[in-house]
Order: sequence, then structure tokens, then C-alpha cells
Amino acid sequence: MQVRAPNGQTLTVDGNPQPFIGGWAYLIWAHGPTGGIRFQVTPAGSAELVSKQLGDWSRFTVREAQWNGGRLMSLEDPESGTNMVWVGPHHEVATFFNGTGVPFEAFMDILAKFDLQDTPDGLTMLPRAGSGLTLGNLLAVNTIDQVCNVQVKPIADSSEAVPRSSGRRVRGGAMWRVDERDESGAVKTRSVFVVNETAATTVVAANPDDTRFIGVVESISCRLS
Repeated sequence: MQVRAPNGQTLTVDGNPQPFIGGWAYLIWAHGPTGGIRFQVTPAGSAELVSKQLGDWSRFTVREAQWNGGRLMSLEDPESGTNMVWVGPHHEVATFFNGTGVPFEAFMDILAKFDLQDTPDGLTMLPRAGSGLTLGNLLAVNTIDQVCNVQVKPIADSSEAVPRSSGRRVRGGAMWRVDERDESGAVKTRSVFVVNETAATTVVAANPDDTRFIGVVESISCRLS
């Protein structure tokens, strides 16, 4: 599987013995002179679908508009703020604003600083020349149903997290197991950290004792180029 990440990199994932439940979701930050902005990039329709599944949709005041070949949505929650979403043909981009009554123009002005390209293989949002923005802190996330959650970051953003000890060699790189235990000593959360020359991957088990998790850890390979 090859997909395009929002920063223009290609994420190549193979070796997973079971399929992912859907498309990849991303978190990415744009950094500029006035600070940072966090974006979520997900398959089109995700914000609405997830909100309805969680039972949050009825709390929102929903406004819509058309812009740049897609649909703009404002999801206002009086208790927390406003989630603004641009929904394209294949993917959507969302960011959060404090408060309510946020004009669509505030979101449009931010998105206009990027060259948005939405294709079936992924959405890229590269800063335009003169915008003063750079992209960083990429995180890609997907799930193998009832087995594990897979999180991928560029190795450059994860170098400080790499253990000094030697990891066990698996197909995806060097691997370290991380167990979090409760007060009785039982494993509460089991994950592995896999590092290669381009990516750092965290795989979190849905069930610490699931043997299918071991199969994923030993075979999956995630790389960024």
C-alpha cells in the first residue's frame, strides 16, 4: 500500500497480515511567525460520521458553504468551540477555533496559504511561496480491526524516543516492546516501537494477549519517502 501524506511524502506500508479498516488519518502542524496550527486530514465525511457515531452531532450548530471545489462545514459546540472542515472529493481537512460564530473567511484565509491537492491516493497541503509556513510533526494513524492501532511518524521527529538499547530485528526495523502494568502487575497496555531509517512506528494492541498482534509486529513495514 502506498499513500500520499499531507506533507507530500509517500507512506509505504506492507506486510500487514490483515487489512486496515479504512483510509489513513493524519495530524500535521503548520508552523509560522504567529505560532502553530494543527490540522486533521481524514477520508471525506469522517468528521460528520464520527460525530454521529459518538452522539455529538445533535449538540452542534452546523453551517455549510462551498469553497475551492469542496464543501466547508462549521460544527459549533457552545461548550468547547468550533471545528471547521473542508470536505473535498476524497479527503477532508479540519482545524479547531476557540469560540463560536467563527466566520468561514477565517478558515478560508488559512487554507488559501496552502496548495491543496486532493486525489484518491491522498491529500497534500503544501505551503504556498510567501506564506511563511512550514509543515512538521506529522502523525499517520490507522487501525486493524480488533487487533491493533498503527501510528507512524518520520524518524526525524522521533529520534529522542529511540531507546539506547538494541532492539530486536523484525521486518520493519528494530523493535522494542513496551508494557504498561496495573498495580497488581498485570499488563494493562501492550505496544511495540519499530524504527527504521525513515519512520518510527508504534503498534498498540487492542488485547495484550492476542496472538494476531504478534503476527502484525513481526511482518508489518512502514516507511516514508
